[in-house]
Amino acid sequence: MSGIVGAFSSEPGWYLAEADLCKMRDTMLTRGPDDSGAYVHRDERLFVGLGHRHLSIGALSPPGHQPLSSVDDSLTIVLNGEIFNSPELRAELASGGCEFRCQSSSELLLHGLEKWGLEESLRRIRGTYAFALFDKHDGSLTLARDPLGVKPLYVHRLGKTIAFASEIKALLAMPGIRKSLNQQSLYHYLTFANAPAPDTFFTGISKLEAGSWLRFDSAGRMEKKLYWDVSSFSAHATPLGEQEYVDEVRRLLRQSVARRMVSDGQSGVFLSGGVDSSLSVALMAELMDRPVDTFSIGVEGDPANEFSYARSVAERFGARHHEITITDDDFISFLPRMPYLQDEPLADPACVPSFYLSKLAREAGTALIQVGEGSDEIFSGYEMHHFFRRIDQTYYQPYLKMPRLLKSFTHRLAARRLSAGKEDILRRAITNDPIFLGNAIAFWDGEKKQMLSRRYTGQTSSGLIRELKNSLNISDPLLSIINVELKNRLPELLLMRVDKMSMAHSIETRAPFLDQDLVECALQIPSALKVRNGENKYILKKAAEGILPDNIIYRKKTGFCGSATTMLSDKLTGYARENILSSSLSADLFNMPYLEQLFVNHGTQKRFNSFKIWNLLNLVLWYDSWFGNDSKLLTR
Repeated sequence: MSGIVGAFSSEPGWYLAEADLCKMRDTMLTRGPDDSGAYVHRDERLFVGLGHRHLSIGALSPPGHQPLSSVDDSLTIVLNGEIFNSPELRAELASGGCEFRCQSSSELLLHGLEKWGLEESLRRIRGTYAFALFDKHDGSLTLARDPLGVKPLYVHRLGKTIAFASEIKALLAMPGIRKSLNQQSLYHYLTFANAPAPDTFFTGISKLEAGSWLRFDSAGRMEKKLYWDVSSFSAHATPLGEQEYVDEVRRLLRQSVARRMVSDGQSGVFLSGGVDSSLSVALMAELMDRPVDTFSIGVEGDPANEFSYARSVAERFGARHHEITITDDDFISFLPRMPYLQDEPLADPACVPSFYLSKLAREAGTALIQVGEGSDEIFSGYEMHHFFRRIDQTYYQPYLKMPRLLKSFTHRLAARRLSAGKEDILRRAITNDPIFLGNAIAFWDGEKKQMLSRRYTGQTSSGLIRELKNSLNISDPLLSIINVELKNRLPELLLMRVDKMSMAHSIETRAPFLDQDLVECALQIPSALKVRNGENKYILKKAAEGILPDNIIYRKKTGFCGSATTMLSDKLTGYARENILSSSLSADLFNMPYLEQLFVNHGTQKRFNSFKIWNLLNLVLWYDSWFGNDSKLLTR
């Protein structure tokens, strides 16, 4: 619920003027409209500047003002986020002699880091956070991002100088930083709809991966460590029974929802009427002495409109319900502004309804919202996960064992008769690349080869996922698929979409399904119980029984406001065609006949082409917003 920024240098004579630090900080005004602060330290060894903008959910007491320093001034911290198990940690630290001046998470974290050190503190805390800690004793700066990547953190490094921020635009406001397009990120974006970490669309600016920390010392050395991932916790020695998993998921979800509420009741829910958001409403209603505020959105003309389900849940639990319907004109009026808010392209069409839904919540006076992101990933709610698991076990693994020459012959024989996706699966089998790349793929590597007007010689997108999978020894096929989602699509697309669009309206979102305790429990559920009797998210749905009505738990899953297919109306398709075909980026980078044929194909095959068109529209709008029409930037 804030924005952080800073610079650190052991380069002799280097410094950043406090006015420039504050200028960088204030590019993120909507992240923290209620308070701001700055800290500057400069001696013969180091320069350190830290900035903070604060969004008040509860009352901000003066001792909680950031940047916050320890009593002896040896440690200084800036924190974006919240520690949700504060009461038990605070009690433990107080019993050991720590004296607290306020109730802030930043002070709690500062005391924890003093007493336990970095590794133990990260093991103990439960929260969503990105923070920077300056240690005056050893002259080091440490950056950390929460285990699931709910909060973003971007880094720019040049020699012995680094800068960091919650948003890329804050880094680009730093004197001396030039914008330059990272072409490998652009290539991967065309497949994944986002730039996979650690790269961003800007050369020289990276993002700290989820569950990682990064330390710079006074000699300019860097140390980096992944402190949490799917393999960093142990499975139960003895697997639990079905009912035991159900009971434990229900207990942990109740705990997680309660942790993410605040004492004065300023809490609401983005409610679709699906099982995930409805559970948040039901469990919050158990704890509140006032109605839960719920917010729903629909797209005009969308057959997947979920208002009736949302209204029934709101009525059942006595919520104060708010709704909005957006039109093509709402899309078109917002799209030119969207790239600036995104920082880098996020080709999820749900960015648009997320923006308007956040605006609705802010206008209703609700600044803290619980969201359902993460549930489908940790409980495996996507049919695509199970489809690829079946294909992998039934066809792909036997095909991998064929001699390479026979695989190549089969590929050449079948390529022209197969769809682009199926052809790419055969191609990947030749190079032993994984079958699953992500739940929503825009362009396969083979398609990009045809689409790009210049030869690409970097890492393929399937090769990137191969390296990701090989870095962890996960034998269970479904868990391996989930791990791919937790490393890329969830933190760098879905959570970034929520973060960027909600923060545009100074809305703090919290994701109860991404509580670390709940996540670790969910990932230990055997695959045979993640889907059972044809029911995805089987254990979660059993846990919801008795809390929600069955018609909500077991209704057919639909995407948030449908999908690119339902959102990309004829009017929006025309808008996309005009912008894509006239962009200097398209003219320089793509084969124009390929793009023109894409729109022809869309006329009869909207399902297979809408996401591709949205991907390209988001890209050219972003490029024109950040770089103008200077196509020469592509070759710098």
